[in-house]
Amino acid sequence: MKVGYANLKRLVDTYKKDIDSAIAECLKNSWYIKGPAVNTFENKLSKYCKNSATTCSSGTSALLLAYEHLGIGPGDKVIVPSFTFISTAEMINKVGATPIWVDINMENYTVDIEDLQKKMDIHGYDVKAIVGVDCFGHTCDWDSIKEIADLYCIPVIQDAAQSFGGKYKDKINGSYNLSCLSFYPAKNLFCLGDGGGVTGPKEDIDSIRMRSDHGRDTKWEHQFLGWNERMDSIQANILNKLIPYIDKWNSDRLRIANIYNDNLNINSTPKTSEWCTHTFNQYTIMATHRDELFDKLANKGIGCGKAWPYGLHQQECYANDDAVCPNTEIVAKEIISLPCYPGLTESEQDYVIQQVNKLT
Repeated sequence: MKVGYANLKRLVDTYKKDIDSAIAECLKNSWYIKGPAVNTFENKLSKYCKNSATTCSSGTSALLLAYEHLGIGPGDKVIVPSFTFISTAEMINKVGATPIWVDINMENYTVDIEDLQKKMDIHGYDVKAIVGVDCFGHTCDWDSIKEIADLYCIPVIQDAAQSFGGKYKDKINGSYNLSCLSFYPAKNLFCLGDGGGVTGPKEDIDSIRMRSDHGRDTKWEHQFLGWNERMDSIQANILNKLIPYIDKWNSDRLRIANIYNDNLNINSTPKTSEWCTHTFNQYTIMATHRDELFDKLANKGIGCGKAWPYGLHQQECYANDDAVCPNTEIVAKEIISLPCYPGLTESEQDYVIQQVNKLT
């Protein structure tokens, strides 16, 4: 049997009628940038997240726009996990600031609160913001992060690229922080290209919306220098058609994750804190001989993921020998993600479980 790590084609085929109608509507009205589809999706996103919302061209641009809106710039320091996709930190550098690496905890791979406090004790008021990443769909301990941030009167940014539709203490993600979203095809809510969004207080979102469109809110009047980071109408309209399914898809992911938890004979199944509703953008386990297991599963026709095999502080583009993130380095060497997506069949999951139990 062959089981793909992801199967976007299966999902797209299932919802092809919705996707085709979304594209056809844009072709008919000839709105390809901004326009009614984008406005509608921003309204739907705002309603779903219970907060003001704007769209942009990608999750990466969402981070860039949020950082710049907050005034982060040259000479500033921003605390960010080393265990994340590079864009979370990359955009800190792009606005001229410096990432300060914080380690992750071993329970859910989000910000380690003790290490965060240590880094704040070292860097103090040079830090201009704290970025937390909802790793694999498990939210950070946001109250603890905010408690530390409030001591220094600095903002908190939520990288919720993997946690759309999840909750923290019964609050929907996107409703309680300045939150950056991604609708990349591998995300829980996806379009068929790049797409992103930011949610937060209205005054922040109005500024970020202008920032994504050359610093303007009318066609010919530019209040500040911005970017061309707009979401195109076709992607927005695809999201309009698919957002009604997000709760079902997240429920499917949770069901699949629970089956893994109940049937895998290993000690490293993912933990979910009682205050979190996990979206399982990825279902991850730990394996001491990760690369060997990865290859063995591949030989059995099972696709897996290695996100992320290096901490950012280990990447050549950062090359920071002074960074101390021991948990990140352990997890990066041992993490492996199993197939977990809407449309994964019972027989496919049974096969994955059988092979993992046999090979570990």
